[in-house]
Amino acid sequence: MPTYEEEESRNLAAYDDLKDMIRSQYRGQYVAIADGRIMCVAPTIEEARASVTGFQHRLVFDAEAEVHRGTVWIR
Repeated sequence: MPTYEEEESRNLAAYDDLKDMIRSQYRGQYVAIADGRIMCVAPTIEEARASVTGFQHRLVFDAEAEVHRGTVWIR
């Protein structure tokens, strides 16, 4: 099982690779990244969040937002 830090690194790398595509294709939606890939694109943050609850590290964000390292968003 990968460590939290390994999952975080993989997810942030995936975000860096995909952010331009995410912004252009998923405007107005929420994206969930876990296991180094997009797991869900949904109309609500709750739906996106629910899709990745089993992962140690995950990114759930508005497709048009910039994800900043070290920032924790709780909503």
